[in-house]
Amino acid sequence: MTRIERFVRRHPLGAAALAGLALLAGPATLLSRSGWIRPPAESVQATRGPAAQEGSARELLSAVRGANPVLCELAIRQLGNQWGSMAGEEEDVPAALPEDSRRVLAWTEGKLEGADVAPLRDALADPDACARRTAARLLGRIETPEAVDALLGALRSGDRGRQEAALLGLAHTDDPRAVQPLVGLLRSDDAELRGGAAWALGHVGSRDAVQPLIRAVRDDQPRVRRSVARALGRLEDAEAIPALAQLLGNDGDPTVRRAAAWALGKIE
Repeated sequence: MTRIERFVRRHPLGAAALAGLALLAGPATLLSRSGWIRPPAESVQATRGPAAQEGSARELLSAVRGANPVLCELAIRQLGNQWGSMAGEEEDVPAALPEDSRRVLAWTEGKLEGADVAPLRDALADPDACARRTAARLLGRIETPEAVDALLGALRSGDRGRQEAALLGLAHTDDPRAVQPLVGLLRSDDAELRGGAAWALGHVGSRDAVQPLIRAVRDDQPRVRRSVARALGRLEDAEAIPALAQLLGNDGDPTVRRAAAWALGKIE
Protein backbone atom coordinates (compact mmCIF):
# COMPACT_ATOMS: atom_id res chain seq x y z
CA MET A 1 0.00 0.00 0.00
CA THR A 2 1.40 3.40 -0.99
CA ARG A 3 1.73 6.35 1.37
CA ILE A 4 -1.11 8.11 -0.42
CA GLU A 5 -3.42 5.13 -0.02
CA ARG A 6 -2.60 4.85 3.67
CA PHE A 7 -3.27 8.56 4.16
CA VAL A 8 -6.63 8.41 2.34
CA ARG A 9 -7.75 5.51 4.52
CA ARG A 10 -6.76 7.27 7.75
CA HIS A 11 -7.95 10.79 6.80
CA PRO A 12 -10.67 10.61 4.11
CA LEU A 13 -12.02 14.11 4.77
CA GLY A 14 -8.59 15.67 4.70
CA ALA A 15 -7.74 13.91 1.45
CA ALA A 16 -10.97 15.10 -0.14
CA ALA A 17 -10.35 18.67 0.97
CA LEU A 18 -6.84 18.80 -0.46
CA ALA A 19 -8.05 17.28 -3.70
CA GLY A 20 -10.72 19.96 -4.03
CA LEU A 21 -8.30 22.82 -3.37
CA ALA A 22 -5.71 21.32 -5.70
CA LEU A 23 -8.25 21.18 -8.53
CA LEU A 24 -8.99 24.87 -8.01
CA ALA A 25 -5.40 26.05 -7.76
CA GLY A 26 -3.88 24.02 -10.57
CA PRO A 27 -4.71 21.97 -13.67
CA ALA A 28 -6.54 18.71 -13.23
CA THR A 29 -3.83 16.06 -13.10
CA LEU A 30 -3.43 12.59 -11.69
CA LEU A 31 -1.34 12.28 -8.56
CA SER A 32 2.06 10.81 -9.13
CA ARG A 33 2.40 7.25 -7.81
CA SER A 34 5.83 8.19 -6.55
CA GLY A 35 4.19 9.96 -3.61
CA TRP A 36 3.93 13.51 -2.31
CA ILE A 37 6.56 16.13 -1.75
CA ARG A 38 6.87 19.00 0.68
CA PRO A 39 6.71 22.52 -0.79
CA PRO A 40 10.30 23.62 -1.42
CA ALA A 41 11.69 25.82 1.35
CA GLU A 42 12.48 28.59 -1.09
CA SER A 43 8.88 28.47 -2.34
CA VAL A 44 7.48 29.00 1.15
CA GLN A 45 10.00 31.75 1.84
CA ALA A 46 8.99 33.50 -1.36
CA THR A 47 5.41 33.92 -0.10
CA ARG A 48 6.40 36.04 2.90
CA GLY A 49 7.13 39.42 1.32
CA PRO A 50 4.33 41.92 0.63
CA ALA A 51 4.70 41.66 -3.14
CA ALA A 52 4.58 37.86 -3.00
CA GLN A 53 1.57 38.00 -0.66
CA GLU A 54 -0.34 40.16 -3.13
CA GLY A 55 0.75 37.99 -6.03
CA SER A 56 -0.38 34.80 -4.30
CA ALA A 57 -3.76 36.33 -3.49
CA ARG A 58 -4.30 37.41 -7.10
CA GLU A 59 -3.20 34.02 -8.44
CA LEU A 60 -5.56 32.17 -6.13
CA LEU A 61 -8.47 34.42 -7.05
CA SER A 62 -7.71 33.97 -10.72
CA ALA A 63 -7.63 30.19 -10.25
CA VAL A 64 -11.01 29.94 -8.54
CA ARG A 65 -13.00 32.08 -10.97
CA GLY A 66 -15.48 29.89 -12.79
CA ALA A 67 -14.86 26.93 -10.48
CA ASN A 68 -17.49 24.25 -10.00
CA PRO A 69 -19.65 25.45 -7.07
CA VAL A 70 -19.25 22.19 -5.14
CA LEU A 71 -15.46 22.19 -5.43
CA CYS A 72 -15.40 25.89 -4.61
CA GLU A 73 -17.36 25.38 -1.41
CA LEU A 74 -15.24 22.40 -0.42
CA ALA A 75 -12.05 24.41 -0.86
CA ILE A 76 -13.37 27.49 0.95
CA ARG A 77 -14.41 25.43 3.96
CA GLN A 78 -10.88 24.09 4.28
CA LEU A 79 -8.97 27.35 3.80
CA GLY A 80 -6.97 27.90 6.95
CA ASN A 81 -8.08 24.71 8.69
CA GLN A 82 -4.57 23.24 8.34
CA TRP A 83 -5.91 19.70 8.48
CA GLY A 84 -2.47 18.30 7.65
CA SER A 85 -1.04 19.67 10.90
CA MET A 86 -3.96 18.39 12.92
CA ALA A 87 -3.50 14.94 11.44
CA GLY A 88 0.18 14.90 12.39
CA GLU A 89 1.29 15.12 8.78
CA GLU A 90 3.39 17.70 6.94
CA GLU A 91 1.37 19.97 4.64
CA ASP A 92 2.49 18.13 1.53
CA VAL A 93 1.14 18.91 -1.90
CA PRO A 94 0.84 16.67 -4.97
CA ALA A 95 4.12 16.34 -6.86
CA ALA A 96 2.36 16.67 -10.20
CA LEU A 97 1.30 20.28 -9.54
CA PRO A 98 3.31 23.07 -11.17
CA GLU A 99 5.64 25.11 -8.98
CA ASP A 100 3.37 28.18 -9.05
CA SER A 101 0.42 26.11 -7.87
CA ARG A 102 2.45 24.60 -5.03
CA ARG A 103 3.48 28.08 -3.96
CA VAL A 104 -0.11 29.32 -3.86
CA LEU A 105 -1.23 26.28 -1.88
CA ALA A 106 1.61 26.78 0.60
CA TRP A 107 0.60 30.43 0.95
CA THR A 108 -3.00 29.52 1.86
CA GLU A 109 -1.72 27.28 4.67
CA GLY A 110 0.59 29.91 6.15
CA LYS A 111 -0.05 32.89 8.40
CA LEU A 112 -1.61 35.75 6.48
CA GLU A 113 -1.01 38.64 8.89
CA GLY A 114 1.15 40.42 6.32
CA ALA A 115 -1.15 39.79 3.36
CA ASP A 116 -2.14 42.76 1.23
CA VAL A 117 -5.82 43.47 1.85
CA ALA A 118 -6.33 45.45 -1.38
CA PRO A 119 -6.73 42.60 -3.90
CA LEU A 120 -8.98 40.70 -1.51
CA ARG A 121 -11.09 43.79 -0.78
CA ASP A 122 -11.48 44.42 -4.51
CA ALA A 123 -12.47 40.78 -5.07
CA LEU A 124 -15.46 41.16 -2.75
CA ALA A 125 -17.10 42.94 -5.71
CA ASP A 126 -15.95 40.35 -8.25
CA PRO A 127 -18.68 39.12 -10.63
CA ASP A 128 -17.66 35.54 -9.80
CA ALA A 129 -19.22 34.12 -6.62
CA CYS A 130 -16.31 31.78 -5.90
CA ALA A 131 -13.81 34.64 -6.08
CA ARG A 132 -15.97 36.72 -3.72
CA ARG A 133 -16.30 33.93 -1.18
CA THR A 134 -12.63 32.99 -1.36
CA ALA A 135 -11.60 36.60 -0.78
CA ALA A 136 -13.99 36.93 2.15
CA ARG A 137 -12.73 33.75 3.79
CA LEU A 138 -9.13 34.93 3.50
CA LEU A 139 -10.00 38.38 4.87
CA GLY A 140 -11.62 36.66 7.82
CA ARG A 141 -8.39 34.79 8.45
CA ILE A 142 -6.23 37.93 8.30
CA GLU A 143 -8.25 39.59 11.10
CA THR A 144 -6.52 42.96 10.88
CA PRO A 145 -8.63 46.14 11.27
CA GLU A 146 -8.20 46.78 7.53
CA ALA A 147 -9.49 43.32 6.64
CA VAL A 148 -12.52 43.66 8.90
CA ASP A 149 -13.18 47.15 7.48
CA ALA A 150 -13.26 45.64 3.98
CA LEU A 151 -15.79 43.00 5.08
CA LEU A 152 -17.96 45.56 6.89
CA GLY A 153 -17.92 47.78 3.82
CA ALA A 154 -19.19 44.90 1.70
CA LEU A 155 -21.86 44.08 4.30
CA ARG A 156 -23.18 47.64 4.18
CA SER A 157 -23.01 47.89 0.38
CA GLY A 158 -26.56 46.74 -0.28
CA ASP A 159 -25.24 44.39 -2.99
CA ARG A 160 -26.51 40.85 -2.33
CA GLY A 161 -23.43 39.07 -3.65
CA ARG A 162 -21.02 41.22 -1.63
CA GLN A 163 -23.15 40.89 1.49
CA GLU A 164 -23.26 37.10 1.29
CA ALA A 165 -19.48 36.97 0.91
CA ALA A 166 -19.00 39.38 3.83
CA LEU A 167 -21.08 37.15 6.10
CA LEU A 168 -18.69 34.28 5.44
CA GLY A 169 -15.65 36.38 6.26
CA LEU A 170 -17.07 38.08 9.35
CA ALA A 171 -18.07 34.74 10.83
CA HIS A 172 -14.37 33.91 11.08
CA THR A 173 -13.41 37.05 12.97
CA ASP A 174 -13.96 37.99 16.59
CA ASP A 175 -14.09 41.74 15.99
CA PRO A 176 -16.90 43.29 18.09
CA ARG A 177 -17.51 45.88 15.37
CA ALA A 178 -19.18 43.15 13.33
CA VAL A 179 -21.99 42.54 15.84
CA GLN A 180 -24.27 45.54 15.30
CA PRO A 181 -24.14 45.47 11.47
CA LEU A 182 -24.99 41.76 11.60
CA VAL A 183 -27.81 42.40 14.08
CA GLY A 184 -29.15 45.05 11.70
CA LEU A 185 -29.23 42.49 8.91
CA LEU A 186 -31.57 40.30 11.00
CA ARG A 187 -34.25 42.81 9.94
CA SER A 188 -33.52 42.49 6.22
CA ASP A 189 -36.35 41.78 3.78
CA ASP A 190 -34.19 38.96 2.38
CA ALA A 191 -34.62 35.72 4.34
CA GLU A 192 -31.32 34.33 3.10
CA LEU A 193 -29.47 37.35 4.43
CA ARG A 194 -31.34 37.15 7.76
CA GLY A 195 -30.37 33.51 8.12
CA GLY A 196 -26.81 34.22 7.10
CA ALA A 197 -26.55 37.04 9.63
CA ALA A 198 -27.78 34.73 12.39
CA TRP A 199 -25.25 32.10 11.37
CA ALA A 200 -22.42 34.65 11.40
CA LEU A 201 -23.45 36.01 14.82
CA GLY A 202 -23.26 32.53 16.25
CA HIS A 203 -19.68 32.23 15.05
CA VAL A 204 -18.54 35.73 16.06
CA GLY A 205 -19.39 34.71 19.61
CA SER A 206 -20.49 37.96 21.27
CA ARG A 207 -23.09 37.94 24.06
CA ASP A 208 -24.40 41.21 22.61
CA ALA A 209 -26.05 39.07 19.95
CA VAL A 210 -28.09 36.94 22.37
CA GLN A 211 -31.15 39.19 22.83
CA PRO A 212 -31.45 40.15 19.11
CA LEU A 213 -31.26 36.45 18.25
CA ILE A 214 -33.89 35.56 20.85
CA ARG A 215 -36.23 38.09 19.22
CA ALA A 216 -35.46 36.56 15.82
CA VAL A 217 -36.84 33.14 16.81
CA ARG A 218 -40.23 34.53 15.75
CA ASP A 219 -39.09 34.92 12.13
CA ASP A 220 -41.66 33.64 9.63
CA GLN A 221 -39.09 31.61 7.66
CA PRO A 222 -37.97 28.17 8.92
CA ARG A 223 -34.52 28.64 7.37
CA VAL A 224 -34.00 31.72 9.54
CA ARG A 225 -35.39 30.17 12.73
CA ARG A 226 -33.10 27.17 12.22
CA SER A 227 -30.04 29.41 11.86
CA VAL A 228 -31.09 31.45 14.88
CA ALA A 229 -31.48 28.34 17.01
CA ARG A 230 -28.07 27.03 16.07
CA ALA A 231 -26.49 30.45 16.66
CA LEU A 232 -27.98 30.58 20.15
CA GLY A 233 -26.60 27.12 20.81
CA ARG A 234 -23.12 28.22 19.79
CA LEU A 235 -23.33 31.22 22.11
CA GLU A 236 -24.26 28.87 24.99
CA ASP A 237 -26.14 31.52 26.96
CA ALA A 238 -28.78 30.30 29.43
CA GLU A 239 -31.00 33.30 28.63
CA ALA A 240 -31.86 31.57 25.36
CA ILE A 241 -33.29 28.44 27.00
CA PRO A 242 -36.97 29.56 27.15
CA ALA A 243 -36.97 30.67 23.51
CA LEU A 244 -35.29 27.47 22.38
CA ALA A 245 -37.67 25.35 24.45
CA GLN A 246 -40.56 27.14 22.75
CA LEU A 247 -39.15 26.27 19.35
CA LEU A 248 -38.58 22.68 20.36
CA GLY A 249 -42.10 22.23 21.63
CA ASN A 250 -44.15 24.25 19.16
CA ASP A 251 -42.36 24.92 15.88
CA GLY A 252 -44.06 23.31 12.92
CA ASP A 253 -40.83 22.66 11.01
CA PRO A 254 -38.92 19.51 12.02
CA THR A 255 -35.55 20.97 11.00
CA VAL A 256 -36.13 23.90 13.36
CA ARG A 257 -37.07 21.54 16.20
CA ARG A 258 -33.90 19.52 15.62
CA ALA A 259 -31.80 22.70 15.64
CA ALA A 260 -33.47 23.80 18.90
CA ALA A 261 -32.77 20.41 20.49
CA TRP A 262 -29.13 20.60 19.43
CA ALA A 263 -28.85 24.14 20.79
CA LEU A 264 -30.36 23.21 24.15
CA GLY A 265 -27.87 20.38 24.40
CA LYS A 266 -25.02 22.86 23.94
CA ILE A 267 -26.16 25.09 26.81
CA GLU A 268 -25.03 23.78 30.18
